Amino acid sequence: MATFGRRVAVVTVCLLAVLAVGTPAGAVEYRMKVANIFDQAMMSFLRRGELNDGAKGPGFQRLAAQLDQGRGNRGMNVTHRPLSAVPDGIARAWGGVAIQAQIARGGVDSYWDEVRWDGRPGERSIWIVKPTGRENPQAVNHVVLKGTTPLTLYQPYTAACDTSRIPVMELGIPLIAFQESRGDVWDKYVAKSLDLSHGIGAVVGVNSNAVLPNLVYIIVEQGPTPTTFEVVITWSDSNAQTPGGGGPVLGTF
Repeated sequence: MATFGRRVAVVTVCLLAVLAVGTPAGAVEYRMKVANIFDQAMMSFLRRGELNDGAKGPGFQRLAAQLDQGRGNRGMNVTHRPLSAVPDGIARAWGGVAIQAQIARGGVDSYWDEVRWDGRPGERSIWIVKPTGRENPQAVNHVVLKGTTPLTLYQPYTAACDTSRIPVMELGIPLIAFQESRGDVWDKYVAKSLDLSHGIGAVVGVNSNAVLPNLVYIIVEQGPTPTTFEVVITWSDSNAQTPGGGGPVLGTF
């Protein structure tokens, strides 16, 4: 009888172990808020020392508060720049997953586009801010990111692959489109340069025609705990004369 009891116990433990291995990790709720504003409007909130690449400070908190409350000059907002999810095929080309979730549009109670979703830790979710028209402004000047760190200012750079990692990088839109069609834009160009150590990064797609607007991919590295991400994209009229936008190039550190 004792032997039978031990066998039942062993079988039970083994069954529980199998169930534990076969049970997928629970989903975690994530939240992202995205706003598009004129670059000059952002500058009015910042002080000396908050204009440098990688800067943090109280100016960004003042900016976020105004975006939260939807008050002040509505002319600071750049229209026709909605946050959207990408299709499954595009998400896979970026090494991530597409999310189906309702996006609340900013403009009344707040100036943020906002989305909440349940995702699996360890996955990347892929989003896009794609202009819906040809209106000015065309150029992305700065991207302000909040992931596991406070709101931090970044300038987009064209990074040399395998030599540096940055949270906001530039790629030409024709190159992005070609590599998306091949399904390997993440593996071929982005994974080697984009820094996701703070849970979020961005890739600015630069239009080869300087009179047409850029676009922005937002990549979220989904962590083990619920997180609120914030992204502020600042825009200005383009004065680029060279194909690909003529943006700054970041070499080795």
